[in-house]
Amino acid sequence: MIKSYEKVNYLLRLKKQIERKLIIETFQHLDSIIDIKNYHYFGFGSIYFADFIMFHKYLNIHKMTSIDNKPDDEKRFLYNKPFGFINFRLIDCREFLERELDWAHNLFIWLDFDTAIDKSIIDIIEYVSAKSKSLDIFLITTEGESPDKPENCQNFIDTFREYVPADLIAKAVKEDFPKTLNSIVKTSIRNGLNRQMGNLEFLQIFNLVYEDTKKMYTFGAIFCNNDAPNKIRSKLTGLTYIKHDNNIAEIDCPLITPREKMCLDACIKKEGMDDLYTKTGLTKEIVDKYRSYYKYYPQFFESIY
Repeated sequence: MIKSYEKVNYLLRLKKQIERKLIIETFQHLDSIIDIKNYHYFGFGSIYFADFIMFHKYLNIHKMTSIDNKPDDEKRFLYNKPFGFINFRLIDCREFLERELDWAHNLFIWLDFDTAIDKSIIDIIEYVSAKSKSLDIFLITTEGESPDKPENCQNFIDTFREYVPADLIAKAVKEDFPKTLNSIVKTSIRNGLNRQMGNLEFLQIFNLVYEDTKKMYTFGAIFCNNDAPNKIRSKLTGLTYIKHDNNIAEIDCPLITPREKMCLDACIKKEGMDDLYTKTGLTKEIVDKYRSYYKYYPQFFESIY
């Protein structure tokens, strides 16, 4: 079976890279509340370690752990570690969370799965929620595609009926599927928090969808208590991709050439773009979408060593 990181170079996924930049910007806005540089970042770095590189460079996180459960590729993971301080463990996710993760430390967890949500992922969400403390950060990514066949749809409904309101579950294979995922994740988090028997709650900050090779869904939240939710909300005012409810923020940005990007950047605040449309052949829809995310666009160049 071909592994996901052998199908596509994770560093060249435009919308995924933009997602990472949105996450970075969010925690830069929260620096007076969350001292992110002193957090322990835990995730799935794969052989590219893209999020590890960016979170260290832009958030100054230096305590990091990446895990994987593919024993045949352990040497590749270790060889590609970009920084010596990254701890790589060849271990199952649930086993690491239960046996090795120091829950007393401030935690930034991103479980970036490349598979569809299932009960094993739900169990992990509930476990993380039951163990987390105030100002711990939790992100999870799964496939965002709805079940494609009637039998798969029925299996999905049977599996997650208790996690989703009845008016949503029936639309699971239609336009509301990301909202269905949102409901499943939030119900799972509440189930985990109920085990704590305390006053900890969570504030949703991310409810994102994007599609590079396939549609993906990312949910993000900060566990908090007391007046922390109000303080966090106030710091994130104005960031249009921040969603505290079930509304979806879609990273829907066009693929453009380097020359087109330079042209658009040169007149990014200009009103009346008819001459630009004529000159470049770009449509208003493409230009409007680019303007929404132009600050976060990566630039790819061939590198000759």
